[in-house]
Amino acid sequence: MKSAPTHSVKEIADNRRRFERVDVTFTAQVFVTDDKDRRIGILRQVGRGGFMIEPEREFKVGKKHKLFIVDRSENIKRAVKVVVRYVELQRVGFEFEKLDIDTAIEVGVLIGKYYQSDAVIA
Repeated sequence: MKSAPTHSVKEIADNRRRFERVDVTFTAQVFVTDDKDRRIGILRQVGRGGFMIEPEREFKVGKKHKLFIVDRSENIKRAVKVVVRYVELQRVGFEFEKLDIDTAIEVGVLIGKYYQSDAVIA
């Protein structure tokens, strides 16, 4: 009798992370605004736990924001409460604080729309 292959916790976690984030092309023109409707960046990656943008201003790790994800092609403009988790020169990563059901559904729509198995970032 053959035993099932075993996987380390790290392999399982890496695999899970790989499939929960998808790239959003620059040409899709999905963007993020602040609560005063000022554009703050282009959405470049989205997942169940948050998103990453190419920022048009500076952010500080740990700071909380209320932002809006805007995808005009899907008629989406959804408010999200986020915490800055990651800052680089050309990328800022945000973690969702809490998503209500409607927002979670629209995030799922974006993930589904931009999902491409060869473009998933690990």
